[in-house]
Amino acid sequence: MNDDPLDRFARGGLAPGESRELAQKSLDDPDLFEDLTATSLARTQMPKRRARTAWIPLAGLAAAAAILIALVLVNGLRRPQQPVAHSAPVAGPGVAASGPPIFLARRTDAATPVFRGAPAESRMPRNTGSVASIADGIATVDLGSLDGLVKGGEVEVLRDSKMVGRLRVSTVFRERARAEAPPGLALRVTDQIRVSPPAYLRAVLDQIEAFSARGDAEGARRAAAEAAALEKADVATDGYEDLNNLGGIAELRGDRVSAQSLYERALSANPPAEARQAIDANLTRVKGAK
Repeated sequence: MNDDPLDRFARGGLAPGESRELAQKSLDDPDLFEDLTATSLARTQMPKRRARTAWIPLAGLAAAAAILIALVLVNGLRRPQQPVAHSAPVAGPGVAASGPPIFLARRTDAATPVFRGAPAESRMPRNTGSVASIADGIATVDLGSLDGLVKGGEVEVLRDSKMVGRLRVSTVFRERARAEAPPGLALRVTDQIRVSPPAYLRAVLDQIEAFSARGDAEGARRAAAEAAALEKADVATDGYEDLNNLGGIAELRGDRVSAQSLYERALSANPPAEARQAIDANLTRVKGAK
């Protein structure tokens, strides 16, 4: 019998602990990482293809989901059935609510893997980092998918607090990435790297969602407080969970007008009953604080 861990994973024969160990090892082995990603995608996508009239090529999915697949295995968790993470008592419409904002986890099909922002012991997302090393015009930076970096995206290069250029991200891991410098930009290891505000805010929203899905209301609040210090940035979304969580960030920033607008938009997005109750509580609290 073939005892190769990757083959056993493909057959569904690895225990959860072994899967996490394999995924963790892949974070430092790009070849294993790509093999594990392709295998994971095949396991989750192939059964669904039979019921579809059209499907996305596996190679395209692998490019978009590589980091997420590894995180699924490292976390080794399923998302709870309930979408609401309560950080304060939930009040119904018209009832005064107090305490911090209530954040929501995005709903998901319990039969599919959960793509998480980071395990519980992980650091918070950062909007600035630095160049760790440079080789042949390729910089390794100490930021990754946790901070909002995506393959093909760009990051700013700062020197003495001034932007001197941009790098295009070519390879992304959870907490580090590689990026290409354009011709004419002489990088230094002392250069600072900055993530765009929308990308960073998207990363924070994913972190809030991950904490909420684990039932860690305090962790969700800490992540939101980190984003509250950021200058206002737009994130394209129409989901009631993101709209509610953006409202929570605005509330922590002290911008009650924006918070009220975002909570009202979340309610208009037709949330289910329990989520509606939480959003109502947030809206009632913000209105009462004016």
